[in-house]
Amino acid sequence: MFHKYTLKPAVWHQQPLVFEWDAATGEIRGPDADKVLGMIASAIKEGSMTGHPYPTSYEITDPLHRPAEMAVLLGQYWILPDDLASAYPNPGTDDERSFIADENGVEHDISDMALS
Repeated sequence: MFHKYTLKPAVWHQQPLVFEWDAATGEIRGPDADKVLGMIASAIKEGSMTGHPYPTSYEITDPLHRPAEMAVLLGQYWILPDDLASAYPNPGTDDERSFIADENGVEHDISDMALS
């Protein structure tokens, strides 16, 4: 079954993304289908991509059939709807936590920062 998406950009340099996706069949259609398919092809070619919480690396092998991979891919530049946001992988272990140091050198865990 196709689900229609109209994603709002999370960054200034992107436009809204409009497409329909059927995760069961792996089909994409709609005005921005070619753009989504191009991003998918690039991500598969790379084999992984960095996502939230930065700098977490996620393996990308089949985003057309795996909502978690589609969420990582689209979550780079667009605000995810609830279904994709809930599919977003959670690294969850301390070994995969992300930290940022402030001006005093104190590290702060940023692993649980919101996606939207």
